[in-house]
Amino acid sequence: MKLQVTLFATNGEYRPISTLINIESMEDYNEHKREYQNKAILNICHNRRITWKELQENSYTQIKVREYDRDKASLRAKKELLKRLCENYKAKKFDN
Repeated sequence: MKLQVTLFATNGEYRPISTLINIESMEDYNEHKREYQNKAILNICHNRRITWKELQENSYTQIKVREYDRDKASLRAKKELLKRLCENYKAKKFDN
């Protein structure tokens, strides 16, 4: 099972940063929540080549976790793309 861990900047100045982590089960996650969150933060730091202190200085202090389902994420992305395409089409149609 996969979880998406997202860090948010509390000042709203920066975009959210997220990563995926593998877990055994939700019960295991609830028992070891802090360890999994630390693992995700270390993964983000490694991929971005920054330290946890630098993240905190940029006010990345809020953490949100949700279950990640590839099919739902793909469907959500397709819906967003179609929505933007329709809006662009309508804008171009009314401009002429």
